Formats: sequence, structure tokens, C-alpha cells
Amino acid sequence: MKVLTSTIIFFVIIFSAIAGNSQTDSIKAKRNHDYQIYLKQPAKEIKLLMYEKNFLPIQGKLSEDKKSIIINNYEQGTRVHIKVIYEDGTVDEFIKSPCFIDPVI
Repeated sequence: MKVLTSTIIFFVIIFSAIAGNSQTDSIKAKRNHDYQIYLKQPAKEIKLLMYEKNFLPIQGKLSEDKKSIIINNYEQGTRVHIKVIYEDGTVDEFIKSPCFIDPVI
């Protein structure tokens, strides 16, 4: 009976450890899908955010400090076409290459 109880406890501990690791991995994977593009100055609005190669729109939003754009599920290795309106009213349209698009930490 002791062997059966010990075996059950062992499997419960192993299962708990595996379940805990998978949750941690999924949280890390989710974080890795968010990327950011730094801006020259605080922005008021994103007018255009799309991949340069196929013109598909990208889901993104301004960061809390409005000094960067947070991109959801960025396709790594691709250039991004951006048009923003800064808080001072100026409009800037530019392309960022993958080396200037950083993961959110």
C-alpha cells in the first residue's frame, strides 16, 4: 500500500511541475510576440502601420508614454511602413527595418 501511495504522490508532483512549466512557457511565448518601434518624439496617433512587402495591416498601439509603437504578433524579419502624427502636429512617414524592431521585455 505504501508503494502505491508513494507512486501516486510522485506522479502528482511530476504532473504539477509539468503543468507549471507549460504555463510559464506560454507566458514567455506571448511576451515574445510583442515588439516595439521607438519614435523620435511622443506621438498622438498612428495613421498607418503595415508590412512593406505585402501591404498587410499590423495590429499595434502607442505605448503608455507614447514614445514607441507596440506591435502584436510581428512577423520577424520584415520591414514595417509607418505613418504617425506627433503631439506637436507634425506628420512623419517612414519604414523601419527588422533590426530596429525590438522585442518587448
